[in-house]
Amino acid sequence: MRPSLLPIVVFLCMLLLPARGGKKTYSQGELLLEECWGQPKANDCTKRCSRTFKCVHRNHTCCWTYCGNICAENGKFFERKK
Repeated sequence: MRPSLLPIVVFLCMLLLPARGGKKTYSQGELLLEECWGQPKANDCTKRCSRTFKCVHRNHTCCWTYCGNICAENGKFFERKK
């Protein structure tokens, strides 16, 4: 391949590759995580969130803890202990 063709090929690849797959955009509320207050047990740490911070069960919410992002039951870890 001639060296003068290389910039043209790179430019065409940059134009064509992003057009193959769309980039998903998220609303700001979808990417916010709450902190889980309290100490989750080892069993709770196995209930992981998806990459988009979603939980399988409807009554669970994704929150962050020392063991990563977990799906916690609503009302279980969200109240701050006084």
